[in-house]
Amino acid sequence: MYDAIIIGGGPGGSTAGSALAKEGKKVLILERERFPRFHVGESLIPYGNDELRKIGVWNKLTGGGFMPKLGAEFVSGNSKAGIRILFGRYLPAHYAQTFQVERSKFDNVLLEHAQSLGCEVWQETKVLSAQLRDDGVTVTCERDGTTHELSARWILDASGRDAFLGKQMQLPKTDLGLPKKFATFAHFKGVKRNEVPDDGHITVVRLDFGWFWMIPLDAEKTSIGLVQTLEHFKATGMKPGECFENVVATTTELQRRMAGAERVSDYSFAGDYTYRHLQNAGPRWLLVGDAAGFIDPIFSSGVMMAVKSGYLAATQVIAADKAGTPLGEKAQARYTKKVGKMCDVFLNMIKMFYDRHAFEVFMCPEPPKAMERAVNNLVAGNTNLGWRLRFRVWQFYLVCALQRKFTMVPRLDLSDPARTGAPATLQS
Repeated sequence: MYDAIIIGGGPGGSTAGSALAKEGKKVLILERERFPRFHVGESLIPYGNDELRKIGVWNKLTGGGFMPKLGAEFVSGNSKAGIRILFGRYLPAHYAQTFQVERSKFDNVLLEHAQSLGCEVWQETKVLSAQLRDDGVTVTCERDGTTHELSARWILDASGRDAFLGKQMQLPKTDLGLPKKFATFAHFKGVKRNEVPDDGHITVVRLDFGWFWMIPLDAEKTSIGLVQTLEHFKATGMKPGECFENVVATTTELQRRMAGAERVSDYSFAGDYTYRHLQNAGPRWLLVGDAAGFIDPIFSSGVMMAVKSGYLAATQVIAADKAGTPLGEKAQARYTKKVGKMCDVFLNMIKMFYDRHAFEVFMCPEPPKAMERAVNNLVAGNTNLGWRLRFRVWQFYLVCALQRKFTMVPRLDLSDPARTGAPATLQS
């Protein structure tokens, strides 16, 4: 009999497990794969630092050889426009830096940390079913060819986009009104970097039909991915790797950065990943991270959302245990609302990024300082804004709306001469 069973040993599951174990809870983490293993989502943002410090893993990260990340860079594919956001310009010192992480290593550090705090970890274990009761849950899983039945008072689903409980319980969800996306990505060596100290920045290259991420993982290796709508990808008639290479060959900024670069991994793919469950908690269950919902990778929110929701879910379990009760309806609604609030902050940013006119405001080379501070906080992942920042954020989105009818900031031309003769593109 466990206090809690957690499905998934990624950042959300490991954070929840660590927080529970620190309070003396008996925790079992069931992980389908064998760590270390490859995973996408390799850029952290500063407002996820707090929970990593609270569970005691921060020092392991600072000494783990991960690439320091001091900011973010956004450039147009035709190399005509670009901005750099430095976290330390407006944020407190403990948010001035985070990390770029190779997830195989990062996730393993977090899972081993949870284990060191007392969590029991079963890897290469497939969860088959979960029977929920008023007083807990019975989980059936398969490990080493043997089927096991396990009992716990709580179950936390951190299974990622597999969304185990969401599918089993047929929880209602929404696509948030965003088109389906398709991502193609791989690791490369020999990619041109920014000069120190900006060499650890994530670079987002905005195209007229999508965007590229470029994440420096260590001294040599860079994660590079192409994100486009599923509709656009199908319209090219190409295979994913072929489409990726075609866009690189016909984009000025990518040509500059990737001339002579060598791919050192197979291509990986992800698609149809925009969704959010409308209910994230029940009397004895909670959804964590991508199992609750995932929008878009553009602002690197995935790991932060997983870590924050994992820690928040653990605090809900601890509080309910102290009261000797399951999670009441009000507590369920509060948890769902808090996770949804974090999601909404990024959803607004994502909609801004894909709107050509709003993106022009975001890329303004000389914005008012107050609005620059607000955008800096948003890109850093601050989802709990005070009233002054909320007002500045409102101003920012107001200017974005006005830009559709009036020229509030200089217009951007995202067309690229290098794309002459390339397949026709769909405008975002």
